[in-house]
Amino acid sequence: MLDFACSLAAPGVSTDAIDAEVHEAIVAAGAYPAPYNYMGFPKSICAAPNEVICHGIPDSRILEEGDIVSFDVSIYADGVFGDNCGTVAVGAADDAANALVATTQRALDDALATVKPGACLTAIGDACADAAATRDYGVVRQYCGHGIGRVFHAPPLVQHCRNRDAFTLVPGHVFTIEPMLTERSPELYVADDGWTVVTRDGGRAAQFEHMVLVTDDGHEVLTLPE
Repeated sequence: MLDFACSLAAPGVSTDAIDAEVHEAIVAAGAYPAPYNYMGFPKSICAAPNEVICHGIPDSRILEEGDIVSFDVSIYADGVFGDNCGTVAVGAADDAANALVATTQRALDDALATVKPGACLTAIGDACADAAATRDYGVVRQYCGHGIGRVFHAPPLVQHCRNRDAFTLVPGHVFTIEPMLTERSPELYVADDGWTVVTRDGGRAAQFEHMVLVTDDGHEVLTLPE
């Protein structure tokens, strides 16, 4: 469903139209769009263009050539939740946008590489911070990854910045890693709708997210595309 959402991002298309198509596809597959009515959220996916960091409510905003947009797609199926996010360019983006997207993807990949039994949760934050530092990007601190399974959001909180959270991973743990990087300052504010999180300086943001399971000998990414 995340791949489907990303494939719909094109100049002239509204995020509301993408939400509607993804909603229909999720329901047709026998699942439920987890964000819909979650704590009052009015749509089925989150859409975050350019300066929007996360939790963007799909609306009539038209995507334009050169935009970047993040889609956060979560579903409920067979008694458990799934959650993932990706950022794509709309048409041809500039070099700065492409670098931000690539570095955010790298932050997630590097963080995933730290996940194994006996590892400490702090290694995830270090890996994301190290990737961001290669381009002097900001790292959003206020929003974290989380445990997930039969409950949508559960402990542990997974920080993407340097931290001192002493939590040892063991086989069976399932959680999300979802770094959000900004091309300038990570300072943010929440819009009047109570959901949409925006960079305070108008700089662009990108986000990638996977669900990961700690296994006996390492980890398994549960949200890889087929």
